Amino acid sequence: MPIWKALILLISSIFTAIPDAEVALIDGTQIRGKLTAISDQEVTVTVDQQDRSIASEQLQSIIVSNATATAPDGNHMTVRLHDGSTLIARSVLATPTNARITISDDISYRLNSDSLSSIQFKTLTEQAQKDYDAILDDDAAGDVLIVLRPSGAIDELEGIIERIDDKTVTFNFDGDRIPVELTKLAGVKLLQPSSLKVLQTTCSLTDLNGNAWHARTFNLNPEENALTFETGTGDKISIQLNLIQKLQFASTNVVYLSDLPPENAQWTPYLSGRLIRNRLDQLYAPAKDRSANGGAIVIGEQQYLKGLSLRSKTILTYRLTEEFKTLQLTAGLAMETKGRGNIDLIILGDNKQLFRDAIEDPDDIRQLELDITGIRRLSITVDYGKNLDFGDLLHLGDAKLLK
Repeated sequence: MPIWKALILLISSIFTAIPDAEVALIDGTQIRGKLTAISDQEVTVTVDQQDRSIASEQLQSIIVSNATATAPDGNHMTVRLHDGSTLIARSVLATPTNARITISDDISYRLNSDSLSSIQFKTLTEQAQKDYDAILDDDAAGDVLIVLRPSGAIDELEGIIERIDDKTVTFNFDGDRIPVELTKLAGVKLLQPSSLKVLQTTCSLTDLNGNAWHARTFNLNPEENALTFETGTGDKISIQLNLIQKLQFASTNVVYLSDLPPENAQWTPYLSGRLIRNRLDQLYAPAKDRSANGGAIVIGEQQYLKGLSLRSKTILTYRLTEEFKTLQLTAGLAMETKGRGNIDLIILGDNKQLFRDAIEDPDDIRQLELDITGIRRLSITVDYGKNLDFGDLLHLGDAKLLK
């Protein structure tokens, strides 16, 4: 075969290996083509053999695969990085300098140990998870060993985490090096070193193993059919294109409601009383970028990196100090509410009704695009439906304001 024909075949095979992607712009435009170049400034999509360059600030998302992330079998660990990335791991080996995060039999990543923020070793009960998350949110002067008592209660101890392997955590407490079995621990929280500078990232990247990376400094390698990028903590990661699910971009023209502090957030139970309110206020508070029941925000078969999870009756009020034109969101009941959940969704702009309707089943999904031009106060109410507040949990996926 002539060399020129072989070269054409090689180029053709490389190009064919790149999967089609669905590119969504913040103005609502949808483009389908092959992702042939990507940087922090722009992406190039090839449509009908024509290249189209799109500035990153105009991007909303790039969907590489519509497949649902595969849930890990059995027990798994949740690893969080200081830049906000979250990984679902089979095992973790961490020394004072390096860490190996094993995802599956054939996938593992090497990171700097300083990049690790916390590692949750097992699935916890609802109350234990609440206590665990509170420890992560609290300030600490050192590393924290998070102990799981036989009763199921959570306890904590500050010191230095020196090593983590498949069986133990080596914990330095006042100079004593103590090997603690993983079976006795809920997790560990790791202090961010003063020398670690977390850099601004361009997008959130989710893969089909359930990992959510905060990514920057991209390099698309068509020959290896892989995308290489850096995390906000400077770790270099390479992922096969066929394992990437979605890239969600941040833009100065887009503000996600989960990133916007509400002027007022009020939850009211159907059965009132001080004792009930005191016990449930925190549990039933709005959840940002995750389901209130734990895990990702899922509506139908779609998983969302950004969004809100709200129980009835919740009223969120936002004061808009900038000019926005559109409110976009996807609304749907969480799948676990099927047969029980029933809510009324009410959206007001400056006390004028923009939307109101009942949502009675997880299959009853609403795609909303509301004109909010000139509005200064936005209110979202998840009201009781026909079943009082029993089983009500509404997800608002990709809830965002567009300029």
